[in-house]
Amino acid sequence: MELEPATGIGSYDPKSYKLLSFHDQWGKFLSGDDTPRAYLERCLEVIDRCDDEVKAWEYRNTEPARAMADAATKRYADGKPLSPVDGMPIGLKDLIETVDMPTEYNCELFKGNQPIRDAISVYYLRKGGAVLLGKTVTVTLGGGDPCKSRNPFDTRRTPGGSSAGSCAALGAAMIPGALGTHARGSTIRPSSFCGVYGLKATFGALNRQGSYSAAHSLDHLGVMAGSIEDMWIMARYISEHAGGDPGHPGLYGGRMAPEPKKPARMIVLETAGWAATDNASKAAFLDLVRKLADAGVEIYTREDDPAIEAYESETANSPELWRQLYRFEMRWPMYQYLDYDSDKIPPRLKAGVQEGAGLTQAEYRTALVQRAHWRNTHDELARRCDGMITLSSPGPGPIGIDQGSAIYNESSSIIGMPAISLPLLSVEDVPLGVQLQGYSDGDEALTASGRWISQYILNS
Repeated sequence: MELEPATGIGSYDPKSYKLLSFHDQWGKFLSGDDTPRAYLERCLEVIDRCDDEVKAWEYRNTEPARAMADAATKRYADGKPLSPVDGMPIGLKDLIETVDMPTEYNCELFKGNQPIRDAISVYYLRKGGAVLLGKTVTVTLGGGDPCKSRNPFDTRRTPGGSSAGSCAALGAAMIPGALGTHARGSTIRPSSFCGVYGLKATFGALNRQGSYSAAHSLDHLGVMAGSIEDMWIMARYISEHAGGDPGHPGLYGGRMAPEPKKPARMIVLETAGWAATDNASKAAFLDLVRKLADAGVEIYTREDDPAIEAYESETANSPELWRQLYRFEMRWPMYQYLDYDSDKIPPRLKAGVQEGAGLTQAEYRTALVQRAHWRNTHDELARRCDGMITLSSPGPGPIGIDQGSAIYNESSSIIGMPAISLPLLSVEDVPLGVQLQGYSDGDEALTASGRWISQYILNS
């Protein structure tokens, strides 16, 4: 099939392309040189100009959002903003419940579904004065089949999945912040393809109650933003008020983003994804690693340390271990949806359910034991460095509507470690992210390293 000519923003350079930032405007909001309402109107102008191509939004909450922005404008004028997110336009992945907007999960079974509650993350964002601008496009029930969203830099390409709409909206500079979810690669991969900052926090650190969960031991609430500062502020605000998942202590750290901190030593990981990575992406990544080494960061690889080699060898099996965990857990409630009306479940998602049907409880128990071992091995290794660094995806978003590979994200999803995607590379004139991974509950330290690396690479 002949592809349409490329459209979208066009050639991408991470050093010159400007994403939206919200925290930079706080002083202007307080001084009256800018207002949350004016900021929102600039966002709406961008949406009106390019969303027909990018297709990031499932539902736009325009007039209520304007009322929220007006209320925030008054609070800033009075010198009494409610929180660090007061007045911030935010997109919400349509797997996350909202009391004032439909939540349809991009699934025919849920057309017109109107929750009577907000997800806990949305509830507290609303209480903090955030401007809830609308619901962003997702893939059906978070898994399987592609959605309608397109990559904002080249609309022939995928923006990834399943937080596709959230990242596409951020990459197109429609909004400064968004929420997504993540069980395999749904925060890190689309952040990579769309050139935005994405945080998959330590498992359980961000309360996901009210968000659709297909695999309870893998799912995370994802936080994406146009700046690493906004990314941290959103995540920490949610955790401060909503806590973590029940039984988890929540995200540790201060309310504001940590100061940039140069990492002393980093471990370079190939992961299971290196063999699937194209040569141009490998070269771009290795050049970035060389720049860090030239800046005095000690770099270690599998060739330098038997412990790293052993970790790489074990986690090379991440696609299979992820499959055993996810496919076993996703069967409920998917079996009931199929029983109710299987014609409304798309084919790839249906195939995933069928793939998991043959898994036994014994296989699942074995997978749990393997995961526990990986977690211990990872944290022992991660505490010997200031972060692990790898790619966020095996290349830029591929041409076509397929979501692209999540192979670089599977081990971090299994283990539940914190992971951040940094928009630092360009391949084929479109974005490619660099992924940092840390030790459990080390999200703040990882963010400090991410701030330093981003500033150094983008300013060098």
